[in-house]
Amino acid sequence: MGITSKQFRLVFFLTIFSIAAYSASPIVEKTRNILVINSYEQGFAWTDSLMTGILKEAKVHPEIMLSIENLNSKRFGQNHFETFKHYFQEKYVGVHFDGILVTDNDALDFAFTYDQDLFPDAPVVFTGISNPEVYPLDGSKYWGIKETSNTDSIIDLVKLLLPESKKMLVLTDLTTTGRIYREGLMKQRVRFPDFSILFPEEIVIDSIESLVSSNRGIDAVFYIGINQDKFGNPVNNVLLLESVGKLTKVPLFTNDPLFIGKQVVGGIFQSGVKHGQEAVRLLYQLLDSTHSGSIPRIQTTEQGYFFDRTLLSKFNINEAKLPKGSILADLPGPFNKSFLGVLGIAFLLLSLAVLILSVVNRRRRNRQKRSDSQLKEIEAQKNELKEAYSQLNEVISELENANELLKDSNVSLLEAKKKAEEADNLKSAFLANVSHEIRTPLNSIVGFSSLLIEPDLDEETRKTYADLIESNTESLLVLIDEIIDLSKIEAQQLTLKKIDFSIDALLEELLQVFSYSHKNEKVALRVSKISEQKELFVFSDRVRVKQIFINLLTNALKFTDSGFIELGYLMSESKELVLYVKDTGIGIKKEHHTEIFRRFRKLNENALKIYRGTGLGLAITQKLVELLGGKIWIVSEPGQGATFCFTLENCVLKDSH
Repeated sequence: MGITSKQFRLVFFLTIFSIAAYSASPIVEKTRNILVINSYEQGFAWTDSLMTGILKEAKVHPEIMLSIENLNSKRFGQNHFETFKHYFQEKYVGVHFDGILVTDNDALDFAFTYDQDLFPDAPVVFTGISNPEVYPLDGSKYWGIKETSNTDSIIDLVKLLLPESKKMLVLTDLTTTGRIYREGLMKQRVRFPDFSILFPEEIVIDSIESLVSSNRGIDAVFYIGINQDKFGNPVNNVLLLESVGKLTKVPLFTNDPLFIGKQVVGGIFQSGVKHGQEAVRLLYQLLDSTHSGSIPRIQTTEQGYFFDRTLLSKFNINEAKLPKGSILADLPGPFNKSFLGVLGIAFLLLSLAVLILSVVNRRRRNRQKRSDSQLKEIEAQKNELKEAYSQLNEVISELENANELLKDSNVSLLEAKKKAEEADNLKSAFLANVSHEIRTPLNSIVGFSSLLIEPDLDEETRKTYADLIESNTESLLVLIDEIIDLSKIEAQQLTLKKIDFSIDALLEELLQVFSYSHKNEKVALRVSKISEQKELFVFSDRVRVKQIFINLLTNALKFTDSGFIELGYLMSESKELVLYVKDTGIGIKKEHHTEIFRRFRKLNENALKIYRGTGLGLAITQKLVELLGGKIWIVSEPGQGATFCFTLENCVLKDSH
């Protein structure tokens, strides 16, 4: 069924007219905020077609204001749902949604899990769901459009066109959609006792291509789609289909008409555009209806059939057997007019979607004042590297001079000289650091000690002086410990003892210790990790990793009067495991994010409160992190708390035992 130039021009002018009409439509004062949650990111053909239908129908109602979010579950699965929940809560704080649209199963699962936290009163309409019957819809606030994938229709179609067929290979992955198709096909197989369905044992591209090329008595291949392999890596769905089309010697079927021209004989398809339109209409009906109970919970749209006439002829399939209303395309070559016409319409529809999205995003930006916060890595500062380089040059110069004087010495003398130089470096670094900060607490101890011998002191004043002496003594001990640690690090005398240990167990230990010792009931301590089923192990120095966490927790407790302090770990966007300590304290200006890691640097910007400390804790923490092969940075704004993040080498997530 070809597309004439007149039809093409008509579609083109209608598209341009729709864009112009949408752009010129007046902004209605009373808006309806609708949140759209897609399971998959845009770029997947099914998601794009659903969004095209949603946007197309939304422009009929200019009072609708769309907010669009993608869970990217093809890439991340459902492991990051909790992270997305917090993201929604922070991004849309204070925003009331009148209705929710969700596409595909992962977005529907997300809505059922977190609707009371995110949108407790808004009706939810789903689309792209092939198994809505398994969800608890009765009496709920959920309605939707069923994707009638009709796994029975797949088998019926193959048996109709290939009546002698005995075995069909079905190619689909193990994502949520893939598992639903597998379960549906296995249930329908009982209707055809003489017909078997084969699935790939492992979702590995090389194995699948080998299976397709070997045939193994296969009479047909049905390609539903593979977007993720066995190891969780993304797969180019279109490139794999093209490879399968070249390798197979039997008819290849699929459920996407855009695959016509890629050795696909034909198949069954659902119109994503129609699904999206119907979902918006259903939601609008719910918003305007006071009797939602009379609206059917599950609604459907018709499915269609498409075929390549050339490949039908190649495999001797009679066109008379095709289902009524099937779409036929003649594709003798890559520049067939009908095919180009379909591509032209698809391109125009996608262009329309992009233009509408840009208009919606521009309007939404005018209403939104909050911007997404993203983690940024902070590079090491050149001045610290310059200082370290200068110190290194001095050490090298001294070693070279000493080496000239001791050339004729034997191995034992060289070894003794080396040990003496190391001891001298350690002593020099220690004396340089002690001279900077030791006088203040020591003067306090001496001063108040002399006051204690005064005969006229009352008991309360004497106790106050004793407490001050004890406090300054503790400060002096902490100062000395910190200076010794820093001196050892700078003199390269700190020895690491690495073992394989659980970060989760360490976090629980720290939570118990600090929960018992800290006295501010307004500050809650908590632990966050990626999953209850996974545990983080690391091959590193447990004592030093614990010291890093203690330094950061002590710092957080000092600057947090109320709220919470959270310690844990997460997976960054670059698939890197990041450990962190987060607080709701006073926060730090961005221009000070580097200075706080310098020795003896303290930020006392609060004129109403003086924070005690040596100014060495974060400097030691940074040195320890770097010695363990990681890096440390801070994310903070004044009044919004601070998050200290760091990485370690050899971190591995394992299943909990």
